Amino acid sequence: MSGIVPLAESGERCGRKAATLGRLMREGFAVPRGFVVANPGDSRWRRGLGQALAGLRPGPYAVRSSGLGEDGLTASFAGQFHTTLNVPAAGVADAILWSAASGSTVAARAYASRLGQAVADVAPVLVQQMVQPDVAGVLFTRHPVTGADQVVIEAVDGLGDRLVNGEVTPGRWIVGEHGIVEAPRSGALLTEQQVGDLVRLGWQIEARLGAPQDIEWAIERTQVWVLQSRPITPSGGSRADDERPVADPILSGIAASPGLATGRVSVVRGLDDFAEFREGDVLVCRATSPAWTPVLARAAAVVTETGGLLSHAAIVAREFGVPAVVSADDATALLAGHATVLVDGNHGTVAQPFERPTCD
Repeated sequence: MSGIVPLAESGERCGRKAATLGRLMREGFAVPRGFVVANPGDSRWRRGLGQALAGLRPGPYAVRSSGLGEDGLTASFAGQFHTTLNVPAAGVADAILWSAASGSTVAARAYASRLGQAVADVAPVLVQQMVQPDVAGVLFTRHPVTGADQVVIEAVDGLGDRLVNGEVTPGRWIVGEHGIVEAPRSGALLTEQQVGDLVRLGWQIEARLGAPQDIEWAIERTQVWVLQSRPITPSGGSRADDERPVADPILSGIAASPGLATGRVSVVRGLDDFAEFREGDVLVCRATSPAWTPVLARAAAVVTETGGLLSHAAIVAREFGVPAVVSADDATALLAGHATVLVDGNHGTVAQPFERPTCD
């Protein structure tokens, strides 16, 4: 089948996402079966698409980018390329083309420009059997803000797309050397046994791949699936552990990207507000999406009402070195009346800026 590579046989020409998943499959990890269209610009793959789909379970399918620059050591391109879930067989060809061309979007190019990365107009695309999970999420084998030797797990019920897109505030577990050090107060989605299983899975994958990992996972009945694994990218911000949080903050949330920044408050409720956003403003919104990357790339800091430490927006903020506070309830209303604010991405607070003493 010209241009179609079984996922279990995928290598670097299939993009890092597919290459890593292929390696994990070969080493015995549970990865949903699939295949890669290595060069969607060569239409010969269309002739083999039906046969490739027949080799999987009947649909639906997940169609995901596997860009050559994606999932790198310093640039993840988290959320910048298109993924389509629950695609019926009749829609797979169109979804492949949509993912393949997503490197040409304004958001992907803004991300690449900010980090000095190249982005391809056409990229390899991964097609997999769709998992229908009871619970899904992301785990980092190191704490992404503090750098501590802790496993951070975030989870939501059902599909994990709402978590990575920052649309909801997930349940969070932090596991240290001596066990769980943070867990949801109520309504836990994971049992203690499942948390332990995920921690061990993260350690095993990190040991195989040789670096701290950012892993997407899903639990379908009793099966734990690995949906993605990539290196944890370094933060471009700075963290000063000896600094104390600002007293009497306007609001508090979750520290998602380290650093301190002061800027004009710009409450953005949708794409129509982008024109009012100025370089160096503090982006305040309910949630961000990949379409908001051009704004995030110009922001001094970002504050959201929903989202977690492991969402795409938090990852991109860390890579950009933009301080971020997420899961800050009522941020848009509470900050709308303030001209400027100080965002503390080390402690998860937003406050009035420091007043500098004047000299007579």
